[in-house]
Amino acid sequence: MSGAPRPRHALEEWLGGLPLRFTAIFILLIVALWLLRQALMPFFVAMVLAYLLSPLVERLAARMRRSFAVVFVLSAALASVAAILVLALPALSDQFARLYASLPHWQELLMNKLGPIAQAHPAWVGKARGALDALDPAAALKSLLQAGSGLLGLVLTGVTLILVPLILYHLLLDGPRMLASLESLVPPRFRNRSRGMVLEIHERLGGFIRGQIAVSVTMALLQSIALTLLGVPYAWLLGTLAGLFTVIPYSSYLVGLAPALVLELLQGASGARLCAVALTFAAMQAVEGLYLTPVWVGRASKLHPLEVLLALVAFGHWFGLLGLLFAVPLMVTVKVVFRVLLEDYRQHPWFTESQL
Repeated sequence: MSGAPRPRHALEEWLGGLPLRFTAIFILLIVALWLLRQALMPFFVAMVLAYLLSPLVERLAARMRRSFAVVFVLSAALASVAAILVLALPALSDQFARLYASLPHWQELLMNKLGPIAQAHPAWVGKARGALDALDPAAALKSLLQAGSGLLGLVLTGVTLILVPLILYHLLLDGPRMLASLESLVPPRFRNRSRGMVLEIHERLGGFIRGQIAVSVTMALLQSIALTLLGVPYAWLLGTLAGLFTVIPYSSYLVGLAPALVLELLQGASGARLCAVALTFAAMQAVEGLYLTPVWVGRASKLHPLEVLLALVAFGHWFGLLGLLFAVPLMVTVKVVFRVLLEDYRQHPWFTESQL
C-alpha cells in the first residue's frame, strides 16, 4: 500500500530516524569543507574578527540602525589599527632594516665563535654555512614565493585581504539572520538543546578571542620594554614577535628568547647577562601563564593544559601553521560538542540498563 511507511534501514535507526540521503549530504558537506579549508580561510579569519567586534555592534544596534552600527564599528576598528601601525610600524621597520643590513656582521661574529669548533670538526663547516645562507631574507622571500606558487600565491593573498573586510561586514550585518536560518534547519525537538550548545560555544569563543588579543598586545608591550631596558638588540622587534606568537602556546621562547640570547652571545655577553635576559623573559612568561592567560583567557575557554597540548599537536598536524593558530578555538568547539554527546551516551538505555 502506498500509504504504509517504508521500513527503516538499521543505520537510520541508529541515527535516530534521519534518512540516509540527508546523512550522505551532511558527510559530503564535511568533506567539502575539509578539501576547501585553505580557500575558506578568509571566512574563518572574518569569523574571528566578528567575534571580537559583535558585542560593540549589538550595543550600538539597540540605539541606531544595525547597518550604521556596523559601519561605525568597522570604521573605528580600522582607524585603531591604522593608528597602531602608524605608531609602531616605523620603529619595527627601522629595526628590521637594520637587522637586514647587519646580517653579514652577525654571520661573521657567528663564524668567529664557531671557528675553534670548525677547525676541530671540518665536516660541520659546510652545514653551518648552509644554515647561515638560509638566514638571507631575499632567499627566504624567494622560498616563500615558490611555496605560494609565485605570482598566483600573491594574487590569492591579495584577494584574501580584500575579502576579509567584506565578509566581516556581512557577518556583522546579517549574523543574527544567518544564525536564525541555520537554526530553522534543526528539527524542533532538538532546537532548544542545539541553541544552548551554540550559545555556549559562542560565549567561550568570544571570551577566548577577546582575551587572547588582550594578552598578545600586553605581552608584546611588556616584553619589548623589558628587552629594551636590558639593552638587547632589536628589542621591539623581538618583543612584538614574541607577543604576537602568544596565540600559539609555548612558542614565545622560540621566536623571542632564543634570538635574544643568540644576539647577546654573539656580542660577547657574559654568562650573568645571558642569565639576566633569560630570567627576565621567563618572568614575563610567568606573568602571562600565571595571571594574564588564566584570568583573561582560561575562564572563557575552560580548557585543561593537556587539552591545549592535544589541540596543538592534532590541529597543527592536520592544518599546519593555521592549525596552530586556531587550535584552541577548535578545541573549545570540539569539547562542547563532545560533552553533549557524552551526556547522550550516559542517558542512553544501553548505558543505563542493568545487565541481564
